[in-house]
Amino acid sequence: MTTYKEIQGTAVQSLTSSTGTEEGQIWYSTPATNFKLQTFGAATWASAPNMPAVRQAAGQTGTQTAMVLAGGANGPSGAGTTMTYDGSTWSAPGNNLNTQRKNSSIIGIQSAAILAGSGADTTPTSGTTASESYNGSVWTTTGSINTARYGVFGGGTQAAGVIAGGAGPSAYFDATEEYNGSSWSSETPIPAAVGGGASGATSQLDMMCVGGGPGNQTTNNYYNGTSWSTKNGLSGDGRRNCSGVFPTSSSPGFIAGGETASTNPIATTETWDGTSFSSSTSVPTALRDPATTGCGTGEAGLLSGGYDTGVSNKTYEFTGSGVVTTTITTS
Repeated sequence: MTTYKEIQGTAVQSLTSSTGTEEGQIWYSTPATNFKLQTFGAATWASAPNMPAVRQAAGQTGTQTAMVLAGGANGPSGAGTTMTYDGSTWSAPGNNLNTQRKNSSIIGIQSAAILAGSGADTTPTSGTTASESYNGSVWTTTGSINTARYGVFGGGTQAAGVIAGGAGPSAYFDATEEYNGSSWSSETPIPAAVGGGASGATSQLDMMCVGGGPGNQTTNNYYNGTSWSTKNGLSGDGRRNCSGVFPTSSSPGFIAGGETASTNPIATTETWDGTSFSSSTSVPTALRDPATTGCGTGEAGLLSGGYDTGVSNKTYEFTGSGVVTTTITTS
């Protein structure tokens, strides 16, 4: 009988995990005491349990299995409700924001987050300087941002956050601000006044800001903690009022939903491979204004609420075209 070593020129290795780089890699997993096969799967969207309440233009942060969502709108009115998701179940623990608000950005993790760049519960919406921090159970008013606006790009952590751009209601902004855990400071402005796009970085020093308005942008503005530059933009139509997540500029990410100059809402998705964007699997339902700033790792993201034919409570889980590990049975 021909052996694996005779075919491949090398024996199956005993490893604690995959190397993460080779299509078709086979190894013996020492922790699981069985054989594994590594392949690369196609990106998919799947329906998840609905949120307890309908929401559009809320803020969310965390991972697909540990996220927090707050604020947003049900029609013209803002909301203060907080909701959490554990990967299979939504809950509304009752720890509401101190003030109802919409078009907010939330950065950080489920147990240590900060909300900033939000819209007041008014019609038309007006920008606020309000900021609130979250410890996993309670929202606390904290230092105000310097420029009132909503729909900002955001990234980083509760102790080292960054926001940029944003909207008016009658203007867009180029202001960039960093947070040190207690106060906000003005930094180098984003190259053009823009807001309402997708971001979601895990570091204050590595944030991509993709799409947004005015109009429908394809731009990808990059912030390294000191200065701004541009990276490859969207491959298809420009969009605004969308969502997505880009944990780092070199790791996988995605942008989904929103509206273009010709279509409102849209279902199109583009994925980022660390260098460029490309078209990917569409969201099951076209929608705009899903929760931002982002939730996921780029290969496993969450799209929450928004507006399809009305304000929605639908949730969709994204799995990127990444590594798939399968257990090999030997008997």
